[in-house]
Order: sequence, then C-alpha cells, then structure tokens
Amino acid sequence: MTNNPQNRPGLWVVIPVKPFNEGKSRLAACISPQQRHALNRELLTRTLTAINQAQIDAQILVVSRDTHALAAAKRAGSHTLAEDSQPCSPNDPGSESQLNAALTQAARYAATHGATKVLVLPTDMPNLTADDVRTMASPSNRDPQIMIAPSRDGGTNALLLQPAHAIPFAFGCNSFQRHQRLAAEAGIPVHIVESDSLLFDIDLPEDYRLVFNYRG
Repeated sequence: MTNNPQNRPGLWVVIPVKPFNEGKSRLAACISPQQRHALNRELLTRTLTAINQAQIDAQILVVSRDTHALAAAKRAGSHTLAEDSQPCSPNDPGSESQLNAALTQAARYAATHGATKVLVLPTDMPNLTADDVRTMASPSNRDPQIMIAPSRDGGTNALLLQPAHAIPFAFGCNSFQRHQRLAAEAGIPVHIVESDSLLFDIDLPEDYRLVFNYRG
C-alpha cells in the first residue's frame, strides 16, 4: 500500500464512515451510546488494519461528516474527505441517498487524483480479512468490470468499480440487485465475490453479540 499521492496508483479504496455517535443505530436498544461510539471507532480501525495487511498498491480515502473519524483516519495514514452532505436521521430514507452522495463525492475526488478504479469498503464487516481486500482489489484484467460482494440481506458489502465512475452508487435496500441492473444497463460485466467474512456485517443486536461475545 502507498499513501504518497505523487505515486498516483490506479486503485483507491474508499471507506464511508458515519459519525461515531450515529452509526449502528439499530443497536441502540442493546448497547449504550458510549459503546456504540467505541464500536464504530473499532470497526474503522479493523477495516484500516485489514487494508494495510493486504499490502496492496492503493490510496486509502475515508469520507465522513465526523471530525473524530477523519482525525483517526488521518492518524492511520489515510487520506480524508469531509462530506458535503448535511446530516439526516439514521432511519430517514434520505440516509441512503446521503451515503451514495458521499461515495460519489469520494469517487470524483479519487478520479481527479488519478484513480482508474475504486473499491468501496464500508466499515461494518468486522471479520474482513486481508485476503478479502486483495480479492476485491484484484480485477481479472484492465477491461471495464464490476465486482460485488453481497450482504446476507440483499445489500452490497463491498463494491469495486473499474473505471471509477462505471455506474452510479446505489447502496441501500436491495442494492445487490440494483448494482447488477446498473451494470447490465451500462454493458459492464459483473463478478460476484462471496466469502463468509465478506457476507457478514453487523446490523442487528445478535450480530453484535456474536462478534463481541456481548451478554447485555
């Protein structure tokens, strides 16, 4: 991995991060606000660690509205980008469009700095491994293509676009199908990537209990 922008590698890994005190709102009934804040910080750390351990030739870009998240990312050696979008309720349908707007902003930033492909890795995959990162970051050739790692509920847990603006971002409910449909409309082949660690994300209280052995 390199974080010298003058090296201008073609791959940029984009990590969208909700504010630490807003992320994982579905866990509010089982853990305290302080625990949620700590969890979201831990998930960012785990994601950055997996990327660094993968030792890929890439720039890392964290996009967020949270100054604490951006500061943590910067200390870890990543590039940072403050979101243009305004905050909205976590359960507001607009939160999905907010995420996609942030990713569009990040992809545009990456493209202006030499990105030829963008890998989106949300932070809610606690078991993400270096092998997962290497797999998602290694398209079979330089031709236009899209790699998607689905989530258990029909969403998208990881997404590689080659080129960086191959299709619009469509994260949210049923995004796995939406991303495939957008790729088909653009005439770009799709490769599905599945592994237990890419499939699993923390969404519900039982997911949190399983990963962190929480008894509360």
